[in-house]
Amino acid sequence: MAQIIKFKRSTTSGAVPGTGSLEYGEVAMNVTDGKVFFKKGNDTIQELVATNTDTPITGSININGAITASYFVGDGSRLENITVSQNATVQRSFTNSSTWVVNHNLDTPNAIAQVYDTDGYQIIPATLRHTNNNTITITLSSAQSGYVVVAKGGHIVSGSIDANNISGLGDSITSQVNVLGLFSGSAQITLSGDVTGTAAATTITQIDGGSI
Repeated sequence: MAQIIKFKRSTTSGAVPGTGSLEYGEVAMNVTDGKVFFKKGNDTIQELVATNTDTPITGSININGAITASYFVGDGSRLENITVSQNATVQRSFTNSSTWVVNHNLDTPNAIAQVYDTDGYQIIPATLRHTNNNTITITLSSAQSGYVVVAKGGHIVSGSIDANNISGLGDSITSQVNVLGLFSGSAQITLSGDVTGTAAATTITQIDGGSI
């Protein structure tokens, strides 16, 4: 007859085994939260990482190597030492601190930073220093909570817009832009009425309705 081995376990959500309840290397489970624990040699309880847990993991996870995921959930305010797209912004929050250090990793001395309190009002810092190309240090007159938004300045963000979305652009010009794209020197433009100014032309056939 097969024997069933059962680890020490709890059905109470949030329950964690105490150091006195486990021997070194002994395993215990919280079957409600889906978490597994064991006792380390330094008399501490270590939590094993499991997927699809019902409660968040408390503590830090240090990984040496690449992480691949289909998407990221969170505000990204504490992501550091990463490569950021040139048209992106970095936001980082702070709580009850008079010195805010933002690691934006935009690799530029032209980073633009704006400081806000928790209600969205802009704060004028006592000092704002570009410590290096990837870090900005902000000093406030007193300890405050809020967030910083950092963007990369001094660069061109490429893109396009449909001519129909440009306010005030005439229908005749709009149709030509949409059909021809960029005008070149060989593009034909039909005008009516007087033409004032000078231009280089191979042939002029009509001026103000009179033939030449």
